[in-house]
Amino acid sequence: MTTRPLVGNDIVDLAEPGVAGKEHDRRFMDRVFTPAERERILAAPSPTLALWKVWAAKETAFKIASKLREGVVFAHRKFEVVPDTAAEPERAIGEAIGHWASVHFDDLEIRVRWETARDYVHCVGQLVRREHGAAAGDPETPRHTRRVLAGILGDGHAVGGALSRAEQASVHSSASERARLLARRLMARWDLQGAEIVRSWRAWGWSPPVLSQQGRPVAGFDVSLSHDGRFVAAVLAGPSTRA
Repeated sequence: MTTRPLVGNDIVDLAEPGVAGKEHDRRFMDRVFTPAERERILAAPSPTLALWKVWAAKETAFKIASKLREGVVFAHRKFEVVPDTAAEPERAIGEAIGHWASVHFDDLEIRVRWETARDYVHCVGQLVRREHGAAAGDPETPRHTRRVLAGILGDGHAVGGALSRAEQASVHSSASERARLLARRLMARWDLQGAEIVRSWRAWGWSPPVLSQQGRPVAGFDVSLSHDGRFVAAVLAGPSTRA
């Protein structure tokens, strides 16, 4: 398995049409969420907010899974979001989700956290790595220290810079371009001369974005992009840097 610090992220614009009251759409709820997830969503003080937190966690985990398994199908109910009672022991299983959770998909576990605001939900996730044979719930295997940076831009917030020809090849909208420019801003925290955020076309579609130099992935780094409605977001993981 790759030792890259695999990350994912997803942002939801809470003002987009169809967001408010989606928990009342029974067919949608049954198709996307497990019974336990539905119970937690509907028990939450704000079911709409809880719903989109769980949705964003599934999207985040899928982005990580797709970096490990080419052509993986996004079957929402197979990505199960479980509250992290170790991080938030006051929350019992079955209660509404808090700020941390784990997403389980096959033998993968992705640890996620949320940032919520009045008009958006942003989820950031990292793959949990353990020693061979360790079970879920066992401590994570110690790894080299990583730094994870996240950024969010709303409409009206300018982001400067320009994309390379290779980066422009997979840009499909102005939001897609802004997400890449935001990620490039995060890259400035490291000495990454000539690095690009690129995607490759495969038989099953576009590959996930990769941080690349001279046509090769940059060791020890990973990147994730997302956008929805008025917002774009980016996450970059890499080696810790000294202040």
